[in-house]
Amino acid sequence: MPSWNLDITAGDFFIDFAWIGLLLCLAILLRNKIALFQRNLIPANLIAGAIGLAAGANGLDLIPLSTDRLGTYVYHLLALLFIALALRTPQKKLGISSVKTGTVFIITYLIQALVGLAIAFALIYLFMPDLFAGIGLLPPLAFGMNPGVAYTFGQNWEQYGFESGGVVGLTFAAAGFLVAYTVGIWLIRRGIRRGEAAFLDAGHELSDELRKGTIPRSERPSGGKQTTSPEIIESLSLHLGLVGVVYIITYGLLRVIEAGMTFAGAEQEVHTLWSFHFVIASILALSVRKVLDYAGVADVIDDITMTRVSNLFMDFMIVASVAAISLAVVMTYWIPLLLISVTVALATWWVVRRLMYHAFRTYRLERFASVFGNMTGTIQSGLLLLRILDSGMKSPASFNLVYGSGFALILGFPVLILVNAPVYYFDDPNRGFFVIMMALLFYLIMLLTGWRYLNNADKDEVTEEQKASDSG
Repeated sequence: MPSWNLDITAGDFFIDFAWIGLLLCLAILLRNKIALFQRNLIPANLIAGAIGLAAGANGLDLIPLSTDRLGTYVYHLLALLFIALALRTPQKKLGISSVKTGTVFIITYLIQALVGLAIAFALIYLFMPDLFAGIGLLPPLAFGMNPGVAYTFGQNWEQYGFESGGVVGLTFAAAGFLVAYTVGIWLIRRGIRRGEAAFLDAGHELSDELRKGTIPRSERPSGGKQTTSPEIIESLSLHLGLVGVVYIITYGLLRVIEAGMTFAGAEQEVHTLWSFHFVIASILALSVRKVLDYAGVADVIDDITMTRVSNLFMDFMIVASVAAISLAVVMTYWIPLLLISVTVALATWWVVRRLMYHAFRTYRLERFASVFGNMTGTIQSGLLLLRILDSGMKSPASFNLVYGSGFALILGFPVLILVNAPVYYFDDPNRGFFVIMMALLFYLIMLLTGWRYLNNADKDEVTEEQKASDSG
């Protein structure tokens, strides 16, 4: 659990976050002024991360941002992000369209993993025999999930021979963001020109809000409701405090489980336990929400405020993840990084477009854009691409994206369990990753069989969606 034991001072911590805040402010200024960033809708957090990479310890060494500390922040912000999302009001009804979207997520995860592993094994057998095969499993964690997940598992593999695995995971995540905000924008514009957009015509221009990143004073939306009297406690402070409470419970529970595993002689599994801290944190957050609902005090949580808290953690996590990339590590792994990233990006485009256009008769481009953005970047990337096509969020795409992600986490949990199996249950990890590749292929076949059933079971929903499209 190196991310819990890293020796840093309080001064290092606060100065690092002050630098990240400065980078974000500089990034939004650049986004507001530079046409290249505006045309490609590059988000401020990604620009800030790139500046941090260039000016930090891995670049010009102008600001004291080290890879070890930034990686630690990514690890912890990941859990805080999941906690904030899980503390919001639980969904009452998932809906078959969200189930289908979530199924597309997990099918794409599997395709990304299989493509990555296939390339990794090809490189191992052709001319890179010392390559750690697990590098092929990082794309679904980095592209399909987020930088924190990729860093956590990559770092876990470092003790099993994957040199700088955590940084390699962050590099894959940066490549995914690049795909989301360049290829994604190009695909959207092509779809608009072809008349596939439900709300835009071929001559549509991006709004000033989307291009510059700032909202005019007269059009600024509400940022949430205060649920406490400010004379007693600031509402935002309470929301952050609740996140902290869950994280304290998470840490305590992990310590108890660790002690039990050590007593049972399973010390080798302890590191895996701590790499799943974000999953345990989200489960505990859901449980805390249930307790608050049962006690009748859950109305102190405002969903918009909690969403903004999660977005705060996401912004800082993305800046830290990009700034933590080591150029030396990139040069060491540049061949597999380039081959796997390009091939996985192409496979993601093909799979997501084929499945989404096959599954839905309405809002196809909107749904494709949101899922493609999510499966190459993060849910923020998906929502940003969707806002270009559907600024008023009138289509069901945003709903499907958010709740489909939750459903995908359930279906994807077996994949997360399998990810670490090769390093724990096989003397030769590469042999283990080959066995896991076969298991993932079998799981993919099962899901594709279920996918055919889903597409034959929703005739009523298709009719309702068509009516909504016609009326819109």
